[in-house]
Amino acid sequence: MSVTGSTILPPSADELSGLSVKEIRTMDFSRVVGYTNEPNMPSGGAATVRRLLQLAGPLRPGLPLLEVGSNTGYTSIELASWTQHQVYGIDVNPLSNRFAAAKAARTGIDNVTFKQGDGMGGLPFPDGTFGLVFVSNVTSFMDDHAKARDEYYRVVAPLGVLASAPIYYRTTPPAAVVDAVSSAIGVTLPVTSLEYWKDLFSHPDATLIAEEAYQYERQTDERIASYLDRVMAQPHLLTAPAPIVAALRERLGEFYRLFDENLSYAGYSILVNRLHHPNPEPVLHTTRLATAPAVR
Repeated sequence: MSVTGSTILPPSADELSGLSVKEIRTMDFSRVVGYTNEPNMPSGGAATVRRLLQLAGPLRPGLPLLEVGSNTGYTSIELASWTQHQVYGIDVNPLSNRFAAAKAARTGIDNVTFKQGDGMGGLPFPDGTFGLVFVSNVTSFMDDHAKARDEYYRVVAPLGVLASAPIYYRTTPPAAVVDAVSSAIGVTLPVTSLEYWKDLFSHPDATLIAEEAYQYERQTDERIASYLDRVMAQPHLLTAPAPIVAALRERLGEFYRLFDENLSYAGYSILVNRLHHPNPEPVLHTTRLATAPAVR
């Protein structure tokens, strides 16, 4: 397990002390994640990771796995914990990579490596490297979705899979909510549909072999507060100056409440596309799971 270009330590007391409350109040979500080590998990958390592995089926032996947009490492570490494959996590934020590597080391996960990079600027791997490439919702944050998609497929090996879990809108969100989320994440949030993402992740040589849709549940203020308690109880924050910790907690809480409102209009899907699938033909006589007949 390693992280390219940095140590694996969380922010030092001096780094946190060097922040100001005023600065924190204007930080975007990515920077707050970097300083707090907020888990930043995919929609559905670990259950989504396990499910996509089930839907992808047995992966090609000997090939590594890749997560694009690994952030603080949640998904890459989860993938590594359930497989014998080498896993790579790519993220643009060096501070998040440091956290991710430190977490993997603490939990004894040694088949994961974190590198700095981004999906649209060119992944630092040769063509056809990976048996599975996973992207959660990171593509939404990129300027050119198609360019990012092409880069994902470039590094997928033949008979490998591109798995994604994009967030989209099930009902039209208020413009004010979209604008607020765009400001929070530092990029213009696209108002997309499920069909948009299915079309985007399609490829002339790929077959959509699995698709599952989910919707979000609203969270209470009490549950958000409880989650904040857990995030802010990490050792590196317990020794930081109290005003800095309080400001980080307040800012993170603002994001959580905003995102919860935004997600009330949204859903996400697990999409699994297999490259060069040998049986791409659609099924004519579709089926569904039958219920057991009643005992007579």
